[in-house]
Amino acid sequence: MKIDSRSPNLSFGIFLTIGAYLCFALAASIVRILDVRIPTTQILFMQSIISVIFITPIFIKKRLFRVKKELIKLHLIRSLSGVGNFFCYFLAIKQLNLVDATVLAYTAPFYTPIIWMFLAKEKKTEKGIWWTIVLGFIGITLILKPTQTLLKAGSMIGITAGILGSIALVSIRLLNQKTESLIRTLFYYFFISTLLTAPFAILNWFHPTNSEWMFLISIGVLTAFAQLLLTTAYMHGTASFLSPISYSMIIFTGLISSIFLKQIPGYLSLIGTVLIIIGGSISYIIKVKPVKFIEIFEHPPEEKIHFWRKVRLRHHHIEVHKNQNNMKKD
Repeated sequence: MKIDSRSPNLSFGIFLTIGAYLCFALAASIVRILDVRIPTTQILFMQSIISVIFITPIFIKKRLFRVKKELIKLHLIRSLSGVGNFFCYFLAIKQLNLVDATVLAYTAPFYTPIIWMFLAKEKKTEKGIWWTIVLGFIGITLILKPTQTLLKAGSMIGITAGILGSIALVSIRLLNQKTESLIRTLFYYFFISTLLTAPFAILNWFHPTNSEWMFLISIGVLTAFAQLLLTTAYMHGTASFLSPISYSMIIFTGLISSIFLKQIPGYLSLIGTVLIIIGGSISYIIKVKPVKFIEIFEHPPEEKIHFWRKVRLRHHHIEVHKNQNNMKKD
């Protein structure tokens, strides 16, 4: 997939973002469909190695091989937490219904302010953000169903996925502050993920059927395609506009779960999901630094000038060029 280099277009960015989360939702649904006999590490390995294959040509073309020494630690934190996030999410999908697992894994923004204070060593957060966190945790409690076993394994694995996801988001934000390239971050993440999961996948390898092979490959292709769609989307709009669209994945998984898997969430789960979406969206809209979805797909270093300024500069250069031509004719 070629990274789009046209003039930024917010509507196009929104369209690409929705498409990306539809791909993520389809990949998660396939994980749910796959037989539990196939180990989670094997699924994660296939996802990682296929994503590496997709991203490598762009990585090589841009010559992004060198990593600054001071960023190696952040890359490792991002990669380890990212692998853990997907591992726990896929594991939760197998133990919970698809929607509940997805909602719990997408609670990362509610833990992010706390993680931010530790990793970024900043103690300041906006006052309003704590209300959105409270709202989010009420939603989580409803999904866990207080009348049932609160600390059941699947739910705790889903929550762990959310916590690990928040660590990944903060580390990406810190990498972004240091003008690290998104493509390099994605490449090293999937490369390290492949190395980490390969030994476990080989040791516990289950020989898939032809249809299961197709499903495994589809998970990797959909994940890689979604990442590249998001990469392009965030060249057309800022995180504060596009990040709340991440919650569309919950809607997509809900529709897929209800129509194809015949799993309809209970009313408490639905109420909890709505509260989490509202709380998470508000946290994005008020533009609080630790919860802007950490600008995962911000413009690469060479495109750090805001797009509206770039367009204005382009028009200015065109006008200057026209004036110079007119002067020459006169």
